[in-house]
Amino acid sequence: MRLKIFAIVLLSALARSSFAADIQPGLWELTMETRVAASPDFAPAPTSINQCLTAQDAQDPSRVLGGVANPGASDCTYTEKNFSGSTFRFKMQCAGSLGIQTRGEITYSATSMQGDIVSTASVLGQATELKSKITARRLKDC
Repeated sequence: MRLKIFAIVLLSALARSSFAADIQPGLWELTMETRVAASPDFAPAPTSINQCLTAQDAQDPSRVLGGVANPGASDCTYTEKNFSGSTFRFKMQCAGSLGIQTRGEITYSATSMQGDIVSTASVLGQATELKSKITARRLKDC
């Protein structure tokens, strides 16, 4: 029984390691398009940022996605991180007056990412849901 448990733990660790090893460090362009369900006419232009991913960032995609998933928010912590194959699923909570809660699913390869993020924030005392699509691509070395 101990051997089976050890094998499961080892396979989980290896799955995460091989997942992270697939991401290439370098300069990445991250683009996010956001919509507000309660205001279908609200359609801001997609926002893009360029960010240099270090080898350490590439080993843990949660280091990069936190700021992208909650732009401008501070004191954000992951309440759940789940790696499965080439997919990263997460939940995050941000402190502050907006009380932002975020969940998302990002799938990626060595040079690209795509996924969906849903955030809920308290705006003027009402829960407001934001749905975002994120895409990213590796441009070059930093």
